[in-house]
Amino acid sequence: MSKRGLDLQDLTIIKALKSNARESLVSLARKIGLSRSSTHDRVTRLEELGVIRRYTIDIDRTQLPVTRAFFTLRFAADSSREALAARAHALDGVEAAFCLAGDFDMLVYCECESLEELSQLRDRLAEFSGLQEITTRQILASSLS
Repeated sequence: MSKRGLDLQDLTIIKALKSNARESLVSLARKIGLSRSSTHDRVTRLEELGVIRRYTIDIDRTQLPVTRAFFTLRFAADSSREALAARAHALDGVEAAFCLAGDFDMLVYCECESLEELSQLRDRLAEFSGLQEITTRQILASSLS
C-alpha cells in the first residue's frame, strides 16, 4: 500500500482511466479482477480521496490555433513564490505555473489566441511585486500532442 492507502488494483484503475477516462466500470472490473460494484466503490473512494479529481479529454494542442509560450521569471529573494505562482495561474491564458530551483524562480506555461493577447499577459505578469526579470520563450514547434 502507498501513503494514500492505494493498492495495485487502485493503481490499475488509475492507469486505465488515465489512458481512457470513458472506460466502463465493467471493463475496469475485468482488468482488476473484481465485481462491477466493488470497482465502482473503489472509483468512488478514489474520487472522495481527491486522487481522481475530474474526468477530461486529451486535446492535441498543436491542432488548435493558439500561440503557446513559456515565461521564465526571477523574483527578489523575499518574494512569496507559492503565492505568486497561484496568482499567475489564475490569469486568463495561463495553463500552469511552476516554482523552480535554479537560475530562475518560476516557469509559466500559457496558451493565448494571439500574439497581442500573449503580450498583454506578459504585461500583467510584469506587474507582479518583486519581479526582477521576465523572459518570453515562444514555442515554435513541439513533439508533444
